[in-house]
Amino acid sequence: MRLKVLSPAGDEDSLKMAVYNGADEVYLGVKDFNARNIEGFSLDKLKSAVEFAHIFDVKVHLTVNILFNDSEIQSALDLIVDAYNLGVDAFIIQDIGLISLVHKFYPEIEIHASTQLGVHNLEGVRVLEKLGVKRVVLSRETPLSEIRRIRDNSNIEIEYFVQGALCVSFSGNCYLSEYTTGNSGNRGKCKQLCRLPYILSYDGKKLTSGYLLSAKDFNMLDSLDDLKEAGVTAIKIEGRARRPFYVGESTRVYANAVRGITKENNLPLAFNRGYTRGYFDGNGDIISKYQSHIGVHIGEIVRVKNGKNFNEIFISSNRELTPKSVFKVFKNGKEISTFTGYDLTKQGELYRITTTQKFHVGDSINLILDSALENEMLNTKLRKNIKISIIARKNEKILAEFSANNENLEIFGDICESAKNSPLTKKDLEENFNKSEYFNAELEITLDNVFMSKSKLNEFRRNVFDSIYDAYTKLDREKLSHVKIEIEKKNLKFNDFKYVENVDNIPNVKNLIYSPEMYELEDIKRFKILCESKNIKPYLELPNFALSEDIEFIKSIVEKLKIPVVVNNLWALNLDTEKIAGWGLNVYNSFSANYFDLLYMSAEGENKNMNAPYMTLRHCPMKAHLKADCKNCPYKQGFIYTTQSGRVLKLKRKKLSTCTFYLTD
Repeated sequence: MRLKVLSPAGDEDSLKMAVYNGADEVYLGVKDFNARNIEGFSLDKLKSAVEFAHIFDVKVHLTVNILFNDSEIQSALDLIVDAYNLGVDAFIIQDIGLISLVHKFYPEIEIHASTQLGVHNLEGVRVLEKLGVKRVVLSRETPLSEIRRIRDNSNIEIEYFVQGALCVSFSGNCYLSEYTTGNSGNRGKCKQLCRLPYILSYDGKKLTSGYLLSAKDFNMLDSLDDLKEAGVTAIKIEGRARRPFYVGESTRVYANAVRGITKENNLPLAFNRGYTRGYFDGNGDIISKYQSHIGVHIGEIVRVKNGKNFNEIFISSNRELTPKSVFKVFKNGKEISTFTGYDLTKQGELYRITTTQKFHVGDSINLILDSALENEMLNTKLRKNIKISIIARKNEKILAEFSANNENLEIFGDICESAKNSPLTKKDLEENFNKSEYFNAELEITLDNVFMSKSKLNEFRRNVFDSIYDAYTKLDREKLSHVKIEIEKKNLKFNDFKYVENVDNIPNVKNLIYSPEMYELEDIKRFKILCESKNIKPYLELPNFALSEDIEFIKSIVEKLKIPVVVNNLWALNLDTEKIAGWGLNVYNSFSANYFDLLYMSAEGENKNMNAPYMTLRHCPMKAHLKADCKNCPYKQGFIYTTQSGRVLKLKRKKLSTCTFYLTD
C-alpha cells in the first residue's frame, strides 16, 4: 500500500486546498481545544467540513491535543463524542488522562496518540497499545531504525511528519513559553520564543549570536521510500496556521510523490527557513539562520532612483514576476526588509517597483509570495465524477438512476409533457446538471420529444444532487451519548525532594533525585550507597529521550541496583522498579495521575514545580554553532544562551549512546 498523505486544515479554504490537491486525510481543530493558537472550526462548521471531506473519500482527524485540567476534561470528552457523532474519523490526543477515558467509555472511537506525547521508541508504543491507541504520531526526533523496530514488533499504525515547521525542542517537553510568559505550548499558547535572537557564551565570552534556536523546516520528500519501507502508514504535513497556498502546494507535491508523479515543485516558495531531514542524518543539522519564511532567490537590485516621497528600484531576474507579489530583501545574507510589488511592471529586461523604503544596488531579492501562483492555487476546483442516467419520456415521471457510495438509487421528478414548441434537449440537461459545487455529472440521456419547465427541472436536479450528497455523507455508525465522569482526586503529588547532579554533594533531605550527566553504573551505585548511609531515599532521574540501546543499558543498571527511578517518558514505565512520574510525563489532571497511579511531579499547571528543563535539544549545539565534532567535543558546564532581555539559559547535557542537551535556569 502507498503512503497516505495527511494535510493540515486551519480553516475552510485550507481544507479545500488539501482535499482538491490530493490529501487522503486531513487534520483540523476546534477553538480552545487544539495545540495551534488559531480560531479553528465551530461544531457547525465541523459538520460541513466532515461532509465535504467525505464526499471526496478523505478522512478527518480532530486534534484535541493539549493538556486539560480537571475542570476542562469533561468538556473535552463531550467534544469528542459530539465530533464523533458528526462523522469525525479519528482523534489526535496528547493528554493521557483523556486517552484513558476515551478508551474506557468509548472503545469504538479511533485514538491517535499526538506527537506531543514524545513517543519515539517501541517501549513507548507498547504503553499506547494497552490504551487502545490505533496510530502513533511519532516525535520528529525518532530515527529510521526505531521506526523499523516499532513496525517489526507492533501492530500500531505509524504517522510521521515530513514537511513544515520543526520544533527545536523535543516534542511535548518545551516549557520555555510557559516558564517565561505563562503561555504553555502544551496548552496551544506557545509564543515561539525559539524564533528570537540569542547569544551563546562561555565563561563570559561571547562565542556567537543570531537565531540560535530557530529550526529549519522539515522536508522529507527525498526520503519517502525509506519511510514506506520502514513501515510508516501516513506522512504528515505540518501547517494548520499557514496560508491556503502552502497547504495546497505541499499537499500537491507529496500526493504526487507517493503516486509516482513528478511535477514542478514550489515548496520553497510555499514556506521555508531552509530545509532539513531532521534527525535522519545523526543528531540533526536543523538550525536555520532565519526566523521566518525566506522564499526563493530571484535576482538583485541593479538600479535605484530615490525620490522625495517614493523610490524606484529595478530588479534583474530570470523569473517571470507579477504585480502584488511579495519580496524579501537581503544584504550580506541578512534579512533587512519585506515589501509588496503592487505596481510592478517590466521595463525592457528589468522589473520596476516603487516603494517608500530605501534599498541599494546589489541588495539580494527573494520572492516569498507569487501572486499569480497563489491565485491559480486558490482557484483550484475539484468535483467528484458521477455517472447519471436520465430518462425523460412522454407522460412519465423524469427519472435519474445512479450509483453513489456503493448504493444504487432512483430519483423521480415531475411528469414529462409532450413538447409543442420548445422540446427539452440533451444540451438543456447537460447545462442544467453542470451547476453542482461538488459533483461532475456524466450524463447518459434517453429523451423523447418532451417538455419540462425550468423550475421543475431545477427542482429535479436539486433532488438528485441532494440524494447524492446524502449518500456520500451519511454515517453508518450509532450515535454515542455523553457520560458524566467522576473526578477521584488522590494525594499523589511528590513535593518533598531535591535534585543533585554531583554524587559528592549529598544534602541531608528525605528524598534525593540524582540527575547525572553520564549514566555510569559505579557512579550511580555510589550515589545509592551514600543516600542509604544517611537514611535518604535515592531516586535516579531517567532521560526523556532514549534509543533502544540506551534503554537496555539503563534497564541493566536499574536491575542491578534496584534503585527507584523518576520516569520522564512512557518508555520507562516498563522498568521493574519503584517509579515516580516525572515532569516529562506532563501529568496535568487527576485522570492522568490516576492512570499512572504513581507519585508525580508536574512541569505545568497549578501543581508545577520548576525542576523541568526549559527545553530538550536533540541537535548538538557544539556542532551547530561552534563547528565542533564528537572527537573534539568542547562541551563542559558553563555554556549559556542569553536572550535579548538578558535571561540566561544554562546548557546542560546527558550522554548515553548519543547526547541530549537541555536548557535550564
